[in-house]
Amino acid sequence: MSGSPSPHALGALFRRALALRLALAVVLHALSTDSLFAPDQDTYHVFSSWLARYWSGETLIYPWKLLDPGPKAYYYIVAAVYSVLGDWALWPKLVNSVVGALTVLLVHDVARRVSGSETIGLRAAMFAAYFPSLVLWSVLNIRDCWVVLLIVLICRQALVLQERFELRVFLVLVLAIVAVIQFRDYIFFAVTAPVAVSFLVRNRAHLVRNAVLGMLVAGIMIYADRAVSHSRRVRALDLETLDEIRRGTAVGGSKFEPSADISTPVKALMFLPKGLSYFLLAPFPWAIRGIRQAFTVPEMLAFYCLLPFIIRGMAALVRYRLSSSLMVLLITVGLTLGYALGEANAGTAYRHRAQVLSFYLIFAAVGLEQRRTRGAALAAPQGMQPAA
Repeated sequence: MSGSPSPHALGALFRRALALRLALAVVLHALSTDSLFAPDQDTYHVFSSWLARYWSGETLIYPWKLLDPGPKAYYYIVAAVYSVLGDWALWPKLVNSVVGALTVLLVHDVARRVSGSETIGLRAAMFAAYFPSLVLWSVLNIRDCWVVLLIVLICRQALVLQERFELRVFLVLVLAIVAVIQFRDYIFFAVTAPVAVSFLVRNRAHLVRNAVLGMLVAGIMIYADRAVSHSRRVRALDLETLDEIRRGTAVGGSKFEPSADISTPVKALMFLPKGLSYFLLAPFPWAIRGIRQAFTVPEMLAFYCLLPFIIRGMAALVRYRLSSSLMVLLITVGLTLGYALGEANAGTAYRHRAQVLSFYLIFAAVGLEQRRTRGAALAAPQGMQPAA
């Protein structure tokens, strides 16, 4: 590995990331309303508080919101926090701050494993520690930071298993796969199918072992999917259903192309460039309306500056580290295409982009390192070698 940073650098980065999130959580809780950045904070607080009171026997009425179909894990997490620490909306924000900081450590490990470079790992972790939206979504009372954590955790555990089998690592992977469906069920296959595929192509030297692991992961996916007992995840793969979902999200002041038709492959392909532009690049700084969108301008400008390095990093990984990076590339492309077709609200797209943003930042770190080491190591990032 090249240019290895101080062994204390990652620990210091984690502490700074955690301190930043804890401080911002307190400031936003004290000085802003929950409806400013994410109105659903009120929903999570009210019904999780209600559930905590139901558990304690203060009320005999079960919260009706939790009877609706769909994932409920975050309500139970917040209710558990309230049961232990008391009914105060700041508590889950502080817990989420810890979750967000832990994600920084996982991003470092994933970046290091896919690139073979500690320097790239630390740079990707720095991006994840300070990128505004990743910070913001981890200091609010919403489930998004848990989804990001689980996606990166699934990648990390699978990468470890591809190198060597460890029962503890495998069990954590199983739990993460089962858990992700309890937060956002419609991303289940987009996140987990690449894991099963990656085991089959990772290393020919361990083909039988990886094939068995791949089949086990596929079996766990099927079992977890059926255990939830409704078919939205399978139906979401159908373009006609995705078109219905998209039209249902075309609400609010930041909606875009509400009448777009993606119900057939040809129509979906025709719409895809515009959908990608909104998912990856919106809210556009030149089309800002309101204070919430104004807060996104610094991040969007930074992301635009990183785009050439993201593209360069993805190309370098495909060329030099395809076997180790295939899973991350497939998850990133799958979620990006799915959201590009299924989103009809720029604000929602900006929020959902956090689910793949960590991976784009890893690609940017690879691209930046490649530029820095240009002329060395056969024009590849240090620590990376051409794929066999």
